[in-house]
Amino acid sequence: YAARDTARIEQEMRQAAAALDDLDRNLATLLDTLAESLQADNRFRLAVQAPTEEGRAFLVDYAARQMSLMRLDLLLIQDRDGTVLSAGHLRGLAGSLEPRLVAALGNASGGRALLPARDPGGAFLALARTRPVTLGERKLHVVAGLRIDQDTLADWGRGGELGLALVWPGGVFATTSALAEACSGSGSSEQSVHRLERRGFMVRRQAVAFLGGEGPADAWLLVGHDPAELRAFLGVLRSRLGMVLLAAVIASALLAVLLAGRITRPLARLARQTADLDLDRLDAEFTSDRRDEVGHLTRLLGAMTARLRDGVERLKAAEHRATLGEVARQVNHDIRNGITPLRNVMRHLGEVAEREPDRLAEVFRSRRANLDESLGYLEDLATHYARLSPERRHDPCRLDAIAAEALAAAAATAGQGVTLTNAVPSNLPPIPGDPVSLRRILDNLLRNALESLPAGGGLVTVDGALEMDEDLGNPVVVLSVSDSGAGIPPGDLDRIFQDFFTTKPQGTGLGLSNVRRLAGDLGGSVKVASQAGRGTTFTLSFPLPEA
Repeated sequence: YAARDTARIEQEMRQAAAALDDLDRNLATLLDTLAESLQADNRFRLAVQAPTEEGRAFLVDYAARQMSLMRLDLLLIQDRDGTVLSAGHLRGLAGSLEPRLVAALGNASGGRALLPARDPGGAFLALARTRPVTLGERKLHVVAGLRIDQDTLADWGRGGELGLALVWPGGVFATTSALAEACSGSGSSEQSVHRLERRGFMVRRQAVAFLGGEGPADAWLLVGHDPAELRAFLGVLRSRLGMVLLAAVIASALLAVLLAGRITRPLARLARQTADLDLDRLDAEFTSDRRDEVGHLTRLLGAMTARLRDGVERLKAAEHRATLGEVARQVNHDIRNGITPLRNVMRHLGEVAEREPDRLAEVFRSRRANLDESLGYLEDLATHYARLSPERRHDPCRLDAIAAEALAAAAATAGQGVTLTNAVPSNLPPIPGDPVSLRRILDNLLRNALESLPAGGGLVTVDGALEMDEDLGNPVVVLSVSDSGAGIPPGDLDRIFQDFFTTKPQGTGLGLSNVRRLAGDLGGSVKVASQAGRGTTFTLSFPLPEA
């Protein structure tokens, strides 16, 4: 038992620690996104750098709005000296001093810590992180957190057989009453763990930094159970099972002799009913007024069928939620692609307004086409995503025109020394498809190509041709995007189209997986060829309609 129990408790400890790490990664991502939003919000920047009565009122309410948008449970925006400029979870903290909080979080292991907090609903526990944000000469600190409660711990322990607890100075969450009782009481988190071990519990634990009113301390995420109690229960269970099996054998022998016919016929009917069951057909009803074993079996089958129906419904609901989550990630990725050119144009206009205000109108006219192009792209995306299940469009699409639009948008973000070339022939036959999807494909590939170029610049070329499919013998339109960048390591070529695979520190890992999915939706395919240090070529093939 000892070896098996040890392996099981270590496995569940790893699962609980992984759940905590997942929550921390989600918090870090939300914090980075929030920091980018702060730096891009000119009204926030003005309220911080040139405060007015209206600006101070805007700052007080700012954290609450951002906390709601980001689905955070705790949010503080502090000045360099620790003054709270805005507090989302408790507005009354604005103007107070929290000079040690940022330093304590920064010194915590892994940059994260459990933090007791309070909102209008009462006290709660949050997993918190901090991140600096620079606005000109002002340096701010953002502290964000996600709530951890009894339900959170129950989700982390779901599917496990042992007890899970989170113990901190002055509090405990536990999934079993035995763990809750053993961990409760006065003393530190370490003393609570020692009480468990003295009572004979097998315990595995992981330290989590805790920042309370008395300074930094350790909290413990732990898994434990009482092996003596489990062995006693198994002994009683084996004894009772043996008695039940013996009784069942005797009863079966008697029933087989005395009531064979009376039992066989109902069992045959049950067999015929169950033979028709599958996951798509669970409408059979198993009911019986009999008070014998056959009646019990019938009602048991009825209960099992009802649970299966409920499980199928939950599975369908889970698939639906997963689909919605995927759509949300794709929308976020595509909108970021559309916003990047807008941000660059606005940054350029801001620089001109500051350094050469007399040229502002001239520069605005020269960059207006980029603004109109990006806004039009975002409007097309909004129309495209307005329908959850849009019918696939089959409009004639001219690849040379779509490539020209995508290259014009990419030029707004290209650095010095970058040459963008549209080599798609104007006489290339149009393909049936969705122009928004084709534009999204090119935007993703061009963005990757530009990011692969060295600091000194390079070449990015979009080309096209009409070729014959060697396997099917049918004509196909081929569209390629080539760059002279760093290339893709051979070990990554087989994984670049997988969801969430990325080698970029801030990447989402969705760009190339979206390219493959969109190409497949249009009936096409995508392949890649790359050579380290010499560049990469993505080739898309689209079939032409039969004449």
